[in-house]
Amino acid sequence: MRRIVLVGRNGSIRAHAERYARFEDATVAGVVPDADSGTDPLDGIDAPRYDSLATALDTTVAHGVDICGSGVGRADAIDTALSADVPVRCDPPLSLDDAATERLVSRASTGNGWVLVRSPHRFSRLYDRLRAGVETGSIGTIGVARIKRTAPFDGPGWNVSYAGVQRENPVEDVLCEVLAHDFDVLDWTFDAVERVFVRTRSREGYAHGHALLTFRGGGRATVETTWGRDDAPAPRLHVEYSGNHGRLDFHERDASTALSDGRRCLTVDPIEDDCRGRSLRTFVDSVRGEKRHPETVSDRVATRIAVAARRSADRGKPVTLTGGDA
Repeated sequence: MRRIVLVGRNGSIRAHAERYARFEDATVAGVVPDADSGTDPLDGIDAPRYDSLATALDTTVAHGVDICGSGVGRADAIDTALSADVPVRCDPPLSLDDAATERLVSRASTGNGWVLVRSPHRFSRLYDRLRAGVETGSIGTIGVARIKRTAPFDGPGWNVSYAGVQRENPVEDVLCEVLAHDFDVLDWTFDAVERVFVRTRSREGYAHGHALLTFRGGGRATVETTWGRDDAPAPRLHVEYSGNHGRLDFHERDASTALSDGRRCLTVDPIEDDCRGRSLRTFVDSVRGEKRHPETVSDRVATRIAVAARRSADRGKPVTLTGGDA
């Protein structure tokens, strides 16, 4: 039985705990909720609560630490786990700061711990279907990949990818945490990203971000996201990959948990088998040694792109990942 300590906001901890409860070979050994988690209760989680991860790791046996959300703002917790040689998982990005990222990579390389950083999008059947189509030549040479969504924090279950993102944070930080999921999938599906250009705008009730990515081998991607800072707009999603031979796409009506007759979901994946559940399953299997775990920190590319995107948003101009600014 693998014992996992959960760190994060109450709502995100609860969402992950519900999934671990469905696994026969994993249990929640403890929870470390944020001090500002609000009034969202942690009822039903049969695990001790700790004020700090250090206390939790000193007090209980832990085989893994789950940062229930992105690594942004969690460098100290990740460092604490790695110092104790305990494996960690988090959503991308690992950080929005180059120095913090390199410090964590260095820490992981000098001990027995490791960090698994992957977007739950990688475990979505819809994204996997598109990737398989790209690999078999369905679109030919990539021309443009387009991703557009609204309300990433509210609505049907397919929005669980953004658990832990705090929309009250600065617009640029929130945007880069959201875009990091797309960066991860685009890098997983296509060629390496060479350049990124990000623009943001916000009004009293909403925020919007637009990213343009250029692939090293040719082609580009555009990613747009809009979210309500107060009242959320209706959830929408459209993903399209087009090339010289054709295109592949899906939208929110294709997402199984979004299918509804207006009163209830008609087709819902069991939570342990939705994209986030499969992501956590991979972490447990890696902790158990049944799947190869990263040597130090997996999939740093999404974090590198997110750091460049944050810099681009600050400077208002493109940033090249392989060299200086464009």
